[in-house]
Amino acid sequence: MSDYAHTATGKIFSIAIDITDLELRVKEMLTVALDTSWLQPMDVIDRMGYEARSKRTVDKVTNEILNNVETDISEDFGEYMVSDVAQTALKKHFYHIRLPLAELIKEKISGNPGFDFHTESPEALVAFGEAKYSGVKNAHGRALKQINEFIQDKKDIQEFPDIRRFVTEAAIQNAAAGKKAYSAAFSITTGDVAAIMDNALTSIHMKTLLTYEAVYLIGVKVSA
Repeated sequence: MSDYAHTATGKIFSIAIDITDLELRVKEMLTVALDTSWLQPMDVIDRMGYEARSKRTVDKVTNEILNNVETDISEDFGEYMVSDVAQTALKKHFYHIRLPLAELIKEKISGNPGFDFHTESPEALVAFGEAKYSGVKNAHGRALKQINEFIQDKKDIQEFPDIRRFVTEAAIQNAAAGKKAYSAAFSITTGDVAAIMDNALTSIHMKTLLTYEAVYLIGVKVSA
């Protein structure tokens, strides 16, 4: 980050993902949506509560979104896909712990009014992620802008009670002390992927994020 702000001490990570087989990606997402193993470590009360809370969202995701994907990608499916791809990439390439998608652990059914996904980095940092999808234009600006708005509204802090059940004690204590990371995941529609990733890196919405420990920029292009 010091390349963009002299006093910054954190790091910026940039990764672009090209989806060449949408049908396979949908099958992988369905497997993740139906996986309830994250409930098993909980005590009986938390398990019952989160199971009941997540069921309606799982039904909506599988019946209304994933099972209805053909050639056209809706915004609902697109944002769900971008969230899932971002978490997968952070786990595979940066060794993050993947948390259940926010829609599964919050009370609101789909379209939650807060961050879309969360991970924990090897440095015990909670990464709050926002996903944006558009089929006609690149969505990096919208994702970064939304992150800044959520920070201003303290949406990340509001999520502490839920996410603390899925991260290490060190990570939640770091978050409480203001040591956090943010992930901006966004669709890419143009052919010059590198240029879009550079545009995200130099976006005006990045400036306020340079005070944190890490920022992850995750571009998702569908070539299928």
